[in-house]
Amino acid sequence: MKKKLYVGCGLTLAPEKFKQDVELLKDTLRTDWHVLDFLGLAKGTAQDVYERAIIENVGNCDAFLAIADEPSIGLGYEMGVAVELHQKPVLAVADHSAKVTRMLLGAAEVHPNLSFATYHNLVQDVPSLAKRHFMSVLGHSS
Repeated sequence: MKKKLYVGCGLTLAPEKFKQDVELLKDTLRTDWHVLDFLGLAKGTAQDVYERAIIENVGNCDAFLAIADEPSIGLGYEMGVAVELHQKPVLAVADHSAKVTRMLLGAAEVHPNLSFATYHNLVQDVPSLAKRHFMSVLGHSS
């Protein structure tokens, strides 16, 4: 049975190309993972979005991949819950040219279950970053 991976990202201000790349990334990750989906910007009520993201996805995932390219209070909240309350392994990634908050960078230095990495191409680079980072979750020895 595949391990559960939650892929979270900022959507509210994100350009359409970014959203499409996130979906392509999730499709690629499905080779190794059961990828948990968020509701997005149109489906459900605000309560539904919270319950799916926090209770179902963060609460039940084996690992959390946070794409931190776009500003997002929601993603920050999800990461905080994953790291602080559930002690989930979290890999935050951002494009090498993205402006990433010092709060995230500092948290990655303080919390052993949170790491940060940059990429040049979301769809091409991030699957191998996730595979390496979550090796122990996937059960791979090298």
